[in-house]
This record gives sequence, C-alpha cells and structure tokens, in this order.
Amino acid sequence: MRIGFFTDGYLPQLSGLSTAVASWAEELEKLGHEVYVVAPKYAGYKDKKNVIRLSSFKFIKQPEVRLGLYSPGKILYKISKIDFDIVHGVSGGTISSLGLIVSRLKKIPFVFTYSTRYNRYTHYFLKGKIISSKMVEQGTKIFCNGCDHIIAHMPKIKNELISFGIKKPITIIPCGVDITRFKKQEKGYLRKKIGLKNGKILLYVGRLGKEKSIDFLLKAFKAIHAKNKTINLVLVGEGLEKKNLQELTEKFAIEKNVYFAGEINSSEINKVYADADIFVFASQTETQGMVILEALASGVPVVAIYDKVYDGVIINGENGILTKKDPDKFAKACLKILESPSYRDKLSKKTFENIKNFSLSETAMSMEKLYKKLIIKSLE
Repeated sequence: MRIGFFTDGYLPQLSGLSTAVASWAEELEKLGHEVYVVAPKYAGYKDKKNVIRLSSFKFIKQPEVRLGLYSPGKILYKISKIDFDIVHGVSGGTISSLGLIVSRLKKIPFVFTYSTRYNRYTHYFLKGKIISSKMVEQGTKIFCNGCDHIIAHMPKIKNELISFGIKKPITIIPCGVDITRFKKQEKGYLRKKIGLKNGKILLYVGRLGKEKSIDFLLKAFKAIHAKNKTINLVLVGEGLEKKNLQELTEKFAIEKNVYFAGEINSSEINKVYADADIFVFASQTETQGMVILEALASGVPVVAIYDKVYDGVIINGENGILTKKDPDKFAKACLKILESPSYRDKLSKKTFENIKNFSLSETAMSMEKLYKKLIIKSLE
C-alpha cells in the first residue's frame, strides 16, 4: 500500500502526537508499505525520505507548535501526483483538512485519528473568550462525519465522539509504544542533565500547559516535601505556564527541589525515564497519554489522577496508583511507593506485563488491517 499521513503534529515538535506519527510511519514501512508524511515545516529540521513539508506559522511559542499553510504551488502539485491508496489524517487541523480534500479528489478512503481533545484546549484560542467547547465539538462532528472511518485510542474517547453526534464507524486502536526503545535504559542521563546527585525523583514529561494540571502536581509535591525534603520533582518540557509554575514553587517554598529540565530531544527522551522512581501525571484532557506508556515501558510505576481514558493502561495497585483529584491523596500514594522499595519493585515488574497490549507493532498491524478493509470496500 501507498499510505499518506497528513498530520498537524510531527517532528521536531515534542509531543505524543508527533512521536506517534513518526513511529507509525516507520513501523508500517517495516511491514512493506510505502509511507509519506505531509506535515508543517520547521526551519532547519532535516527529514528522512518521503516527508513533505508545507509552509507554516507559529501557533504556540513554547513549546513551538506550528500550523501548516497550503496554496497552489510545487509542493501541492507534488502531493497531487502521488498515487495514494489511502489517506490518514491525524489531529484535525489545516493539514488533516488538506488530506480529506486530497482523498476526495483521488476518490480514495480517508481515515482520521482523533488524537487531540480540542474541546479541552479552547484556552489556546484567543484565551477561550470567543471559541467555546461546544463550538469545537460541533466542528469535530462536522469534520468526522465527512470522513470514511475514525480511529479513537481508547473506549472513553469513542464514546465521547459518539456523544458529539458522530455517525461514522469508529475503531479503537491505541497509540502504541516501541517497548524495546524504552526498556532497560542505563541510568544517569537525567541526573547529569539537571545536576542532581542524590534524592529520589518524581518525573513529569510533557507540555507545561494549563490543561496538564501541573499546578496540581506542585500542590501535591508541597505535601510530599513537608514529609520528606530529600525527594525531588523533575518537570521535562516547555510551555506557556512555565513562569507561573516557577512562581508557584517559590510560593510553596519547594523551589530547591523542583527542577525545570526544559525540552529534551525526541531522540533522547527514552533515556529520561530511567532515573525516575515514579512518573506523575495529573492531566484529564488526554486521548490516551503517550508519556504514560513510555514510563510504563521503562519500568517506572505511575501515579495519576483517575480518568477512564487510562482504563487498561494503568492498573490500580498493579503498575501504579490512581487517585482522586486531591493533592493530599496524591501525595500519600507517591509516599507509599517511595517509602517501600519492595512495593515499588513489585509495581515496576508489572509495568512490562500490562504494556504488551500497547506495543507499536500491534498498533501498526491493526492499522494495516483497517486500511485493507477500507480500500477493498471503496473498490466494491
């Protein structure tokens, strides 16, 4: 098959979405398919073969997120000459929309992966004052009902899409993670980067955005710090909330034990988790949570706020602990693991068992099967 990914999130953007698309493309190529990726242009970034970059503008400054632009020219002509068998749109921005147009002009199937819950991100659009969640949900409904098939990562997201009024078929296919890339990494990379020799580490990886509820993590860490001042919280990533979060650490008097590690290149992110004792996560806006899969694949237990989207990923009491959105309960869960090495080891061993269902190879084979089904149906 000749597959075209039209994605609004791609390397070098540091996000679960960009990592996932790059991984899907690579894995599908291993299965013998020809894969093209159409994505926004990032100045100075060098791509592998079959990546087509469109002119783009900066949508979010930190971390840099760009939206693609398309107008008549050589690039669009090049795309139009590729004989795709299927087009796969990801995320739902300008380039995904272009993918839908291309599929209709070529009369081939268009499958769309709903990877971003934009109805939870309206604060990025003119500070949420004009575009409401309901407006975004209505736009999602219109777009998805114009597709041939939808992919949702988890059952909760499928049900959410149905509640929007989406009538098209929806298949659940998890993001998938390259287990071998994260398993049994050598320790020391993160400690060296932030200059930390001693003390246990709670790790967060992701955008420093309002929707990620990192202020909650700081409140919980304040309670942890009150019990044990040798424990550290490391935040890997950049975002618009960074300054506010730094000020909050000073307000809570925990700034000496909270490290802002900044962005880490996607090629080295697998080294980050090895130094962590626990991975902490408080977001309730995820379609799955790629970083949680990466942490589990690295053998790191997870403490997170309960959300149905994590069902089947975080098994409470087996590979991590799920809590209510209560800083004290969250802190208590972290301390339970940190204060008992044997319990931490027990959770760590289980991470590998539960993560097998979310392997990248399984994801790619599920996509391949769906593609073939859609292509055959389109020829009938």
